[in-house]
Amino acid sequence: MAFDDDDDLRVARKPLADGGEGGAAEEALDDEVPDFSLFHSMFNKNNVSSKTIRKGEKDFESHGTMAQENTLESSRRAMSDVLSYTRFHRQDVWVRGWYFPDWMTEKMDAPDNQLEASWRDRVVVMEQNRGAWSKAIGRVLPGNTSNMGSGRLWLLPEEALFLVERGTVDVWWPTAEFEQLLPKGDARKSTLGPDDYSVGVPLSLEAAYAMFIGHARERGKITLPVYQVYANLRRSGFYVLRAEPSHDPPKSTTAPPETIWQWLFSLVKREHTPTYKPFGPVVSPGLYRSYRSIYERLAILPRHKPLPVPEAHHTTEAPFQIDFHVWRSGGAPFTKKNPPPPDFRIAVVEADASFVPSLAQIEALLESTPYDPPNEAWKGPGKMFQRLKHGHRNVLVAVVDRGLVNYIRFGEGAFGEEMLYERFDSRRGTRGGKKGGGGRGRGRGRGRGGGRGRGGRR
Repeated sequence: MAFDDDDDLRVARKPLADGGEGGAAEEALDDEVPDFSLFHSMFNKNNVSSKTIRKGEKDFESHGTMAQENTLESSRRAMSDVLSYTRFHRQDVWVRGWYFPDWMTEKMDAPDNQLEASWRDRVVVMEQNRGAWSKAIGRVLPGNTSNMGSGRLWLLPEEALFLVERGTVDVWWPTAEFEQLLPKGDARKSTLGPDDYSVGVPLSLEAAYAMFIGHARERGKITLPVYQVYANLRRSGFYVLRAEPSHDPPKSTTAPPETIWQWLFSLVKREHTPTYKPFGPVVSPGLYRSYRSIYERLAILPRHKPLPVPEAHHTTEAPFQIDFHVWRSGGAPFTKKNPPPPDFRIAVVEADASFVPSLAQIEALLESTPYDPPNEAWKGPGKMFQRLKHGHRNVLVAVVDRGLVNYIRFGEGAFGEEMLYERFDSRRGTRGGKKGGGGRGRGRGRGRGGGRGRGGRR
């Protein structure tokens, strides 16, 4: 029985017409039920793994007829067969990784260690680098190849779990020593085969989830919401790298005055600040030849002005911290060692374990990102919307609600920096335009009178 009106299974979903609401239509199609019977019919055909599960018509709750009962039973049997299908690795593309959760920690604790702190979380080492996926996933341990573990590809837990889930990598639990499994020097190529169970056992997908999924800030593990966002981005074709933790506040790039006289003169404010009377209008009556002089007097309240280096640094609070750097696949050439500036910075938040961020949390999150002003090509009055949308700093917050991922964009806008009155001053000149210049009305040139407006007609 349905719990509420939204979950009423007896209400059929209407087909979507072409040309409807684009975003809503795509979301509705994603919510459609997979047609397992169609996928089940392809089991005896070639290239089963390259087929996609199409969306089919939903089989609703039983209404008492034998035909409906047979349809439901057939759908249950097809779904059970699809879920119990055994995935296998082809011999020509089979590649194995070994799970060593403590090996990297011991290397990091060595006196001569010069690796970054993020290397502690790399827990899977590959026997060989095979496949195009290695260009965007994993890092090769630097050092001389004669050293044990150096020159081999190491994976983070989210990278290893993603490759296991898609059937690309076979991760094994070792029962032999590291040097026996992955020899160094000239004997780097392993002679072990896929059936040598005397040196280890393969991990199933369930075992891989148990090994790689854990609590926040647990070494060698990752939380389930963070992995779901990583897998969602990778399946969408993005390059994703884990963000390096930053604990130091940004340093000011302004050089201090060199002499005492330069320091004294730097304390003098050269900007003209309008003075206001304790009573009366803010804009006193008078002659104004430009909009700037009027709007500068109206600017009583201070406005936010983005700075390359914030005046005050706020410490980010979990979970509103940058987790991933993301690049588009069709952008600049991507390399893992020297990646270009990321296109997006993403913080992962679990909907059940957090609340709407406060202004202080959003401010700290934006301050943890570099200064990124609008593009020079967006200058001019016709590009104001692009400038405001981009902002001077921006970050994406991925909200994970029971496996469903939604992205919300936060940006540091600068509405006060958009001087709308400047376009009128540049268009009409400093005298105020054709009409009204010098305080004269429409009567000038028409009635030859000295009055204002229509009063000049006599």
